[in-house]
Amino acid sequence: MEQKFDAIIEKGEEVLNIFKPDKLRFWSGWVIGMTITATVFMLLPLFSLFALFRGPDLFWLIFGISLPSMGGLVVLCILISFTARKILYKNTFYAYSNKRIMIRAGIIGVDYKSLEFRSLNATIVWVGLLDKLMRRNTGDLKFGSPASPVLAVEGLHHTNQFLFRHVKKPYETMREIKEFMNTVGH
Repeated sequence: MEQKFDAIIEKGEEVLNIFKPDKLRFWSGWVIGMTITATVFMLLPLFSLFALFRGPDLFWLIFGISLPSMGGLVVLCILISFTARKILYKNTFYAYSNKRIMIRAGIIGVDYKSLEFRSLNATIVWVGLLDKLMRRNTGDLKFGSPASPVLAVEGLHHTNQFLFRHVKKPYETMREIKEFMNTVGH
């Protein structure tokens, strides 16, 4: 798996550990979201019946919006989303080297992000409700720097671009990274 980061490894840099998101946890949030979305769109025709009491104009508006959902539009959207998610999982890897943390991910192409240890000044381990309910010992690791701070808004994973999502043993993994950083004096 070390070759996953060959494109950005510098001379004298050594990848020390590579992580992959937990597959079940990676897919579980998506499945729940798609189930709720599909249910709402499939129930829209029922809401149009309730709109009859408020007038025929509202009925036809809601019915017209919900008509595509009764066909294959919802299924098509789910299939596209599933395909994109599958590609994202295949391309997602997290690592740390003797110099920095690195993220490899992408759907259309592979993108790399890295944060050097000397710039890293904030770390957070975040274990969400779904992580706890699933009992998979997973969580997210957030890394921050002055240029990319870790914001205090809990639950919003997109607030920081240096994020290891759905990592197994999050507390142990963060401890491993921080202990290495302390031994090399970063």
